[in-house]
Amino acid sequence: MIDDVKGAAFPFRIDPATGGVAWAFGADKIRQNVRLILGTRVGERPMLREFGSRLHGLVHEPNDSAIIDLLRNQAQQALLQWEPRILAIQTQVEQSEGEVHMRILYTHTNEAAGGELTIPVL
Repeated sequence: MIDDVKGAAFPFRIDPATGGVAWAFGADKIRQNVRLILGTRVGERPMLREFGSRLHGLVHEPNDSAIIDLLRNQAQQALLQWEPRILAIQTQVEQSEGEVHMRILYTHTNEAAGGELTIPVL
């Protein structure tokens, strides 16, 4: 169940009410995990070298239709590998002047509920 998902909040912070580590639960924690996975470069974590995505390696590539397919493919592969509690249904890449945003529609594998997340990519 989605309500069983629990972990340290991302970005890491101290809860002012308790003085301890802030926690995130349920759909909010999964959304944070997706941001963390797509925002981490492969090789960035010393103890888990394969964690993350290869999106950052595409920063200097030409902004054309081929890069859109690569971004979509890299994001879906990373999410399949590192967040098995969701399934990306649709990934849209939106280009504007100087910016690229990715909109991910996903469904939770345990429930019929879904979510949507838009993140800046390049």
